[in-house]
Amino acid sequence: MIVCSCNVIRDCDIRAAAGRGCKDAESAYASMGCEFECGGCQDLAEDIVHDALASPQDIDRQAA
Repeated sequence: MIVCSCNVIRDCDIRAAAGRGCKDAESAYASMGCEFECGGCQDLAEDIVHDALASPQDIDRQAA
C-alpha cells in the first residue's frame, strides 16, 4: 500500500527501513533519500515503524 504519495513510499519500504535499524519515520524516510513533504503520511508512517519494531518477525517476512 502506498503510504506517502509525495515520495511514493510503500508500507513495505517503511518496514524494511525499520528492519535496517531505523527507529522512527523520519530516519526511515532519510534512509531512502527522502523527507516528509506535506506531512499527511507522518502519523501512519510512525505507526508502521513502531509496529514493525514491536514485531521483528514480520519485518523478516516482508523482506523475503
